[in-house]
Amino acid sequence: MPKLIIIYESNTGNTELMTNAVAEGARSVQDVQVEVRKIGTRFSISVLRGADAVIIGSPTIYGSISRGLVEFFSTLNHLQAANHIALKGKKGAAFGSYGWDRGWSTERLEMELTALGVDIAAPGVSAREQGTYGPVKTDADDLNKCRELGKAVAEAVAPRR
Repeated sequence: MPKLIIIYESNTGNTELMTNAVAEGARSVQDVQVEVRKIGTRFSISVLRGADAVIIGSPTIYGSISRGLVEFFSTLNHLQAANHIALKGKKGAAFGSYGWDRGWSTERLEMELTALGVDIAAPGVSAREQGTYGPVKTDADDLNKCRELGKAVAEAVAPRR
């Protein structure tokens, strides 16, 4: 069964809401195993070896991706150069939340994935946070776009019927 891994970091909860929607969309596709991993929690980077697709999500922090994901991509680049991990040819996509920096993190994530040889299978989703302080509010339309993103990537790796 094809495997899709979603890796994300979230500071205020908005990117986590987006992650849940991406996972929901991916899980709507039959015969695709979906795993979710959060940067800052313990997991083996080797989970990517068995993955057919990877989707990455980040908040936008000072116009870029989170520090944890900067370190993650640095490690991936090193491991790929040493032939320990191979992401070339895997399907992928990116998503991110932002408050005021126009969602540049999504562009950066796509750039990082492409540099690793990942084939972008669906356009990235950037969602503007509707409440940086206080209750988390990610727009329902943006969450639907996240579901569509997850579904599109899962369909790209699903067995053909």
